[in-house]
This record gives sequence, C-alpha cells and structure tokens, in this order.
Amino acid sequence: MSLQSVVDDVKGRVEAIGAHGQEVVKISVETLKQANTLVVDSFHALLKDHSATAKDIYSSAKSGFEKAKADGFKAVVTDPIAYLPSTDKLIDALNGTVSTFSKTGDELLKTVKSGFESVQSQLTGKPVVVKKATAAAKSAAKSVKKAATGAKKQVKAAAKSL
Repeated sequence: MSLQSVVDDVKGRVEAIGAHGQEVVKISVETLKQANTLVVDSFHALLKDHSATAKDIYSSAKSGFEKAKADGFKAVVTDPIAYLPSTDKLIDALNGTVSTFSKTGDELLKTVKSGFESVQSQLTGKPVVVKKATAAAKSAAKSVKKAATGAKKQVKAAAKSL
C-alpha cells in the first residue's frame, strides 16, 4: 500500500465525516431554533397573563384601600378581609403558570428528542423509526373498549326489557 493511497483513503473518510458533521450542526441549530421559539412564545404568554393579573390585583388593592380609608378604622378592624383583594386571580395566574411550564417542558422534550433522533439517524444512516403507540394510548383504547362493551350490554338489557 503506497503512501498516496493511504492519504487518499484518509481524505475520503475525513470528507465523509465532515459532511456528517455539517449535517449534525445544521440539525442541531434547527432544533435549537425550534426550542427557542417554544420558550419565547411561552414566556410572552406568561408575561401577558401576569401583567393583566398584576393590573387587576393592583386595582383591587387600590380600591380596597380607598374603601378602607372611607369606612374608617373601626370598620376595617371588624372585617379586615373585606378590604383585601381577591386571591382567585392570583391563584388562577399561578395555575396557568404551572400549566404553561408543563406544556412547554413537554414540547421541549419532544423537540429535543426529535432533534436527537434526527442526528442519530444522520450519523447511522438509518431513517427515524416511528414508534408504536405508547402505554397511554393503549390504556385509552382499553377504556374505550370497556365503555363500548358496557354500552352494548345496556342496549341489550334495554332491548330485552321492552
């Protein structure tokens, strides 16, 4: 084996690895862009919701203070809770935040997993395989079948009683 053939062989391998590397970088950048879009959109939604909630709570607190000033000290001492803003808006905002975080986390997980599978398929040369139904889908199908069986039994019983 001559030195030139070894150099040509190494060049061919390096070029192939370089091409794979470029594809991996391209896929990774696209995945990061998708993840960034998800996070930014969720952040904007939270910012909008929390701004509206803060304005509502501020206006409620301000009106409660004005009412307390007008009613006097004795009225405030006898029923101080009547002058406080409602906590329902704050609780709804916090529940919305938790919901948004969990949805965003799930979507990010799917995005990163998809990107990882794309990179893996690019490196191995095998296409991404669509997986079978998850356990949740299977349990949902079972519950639908049970409900259908129960409905059939009820229809048969109703038909017999007629």
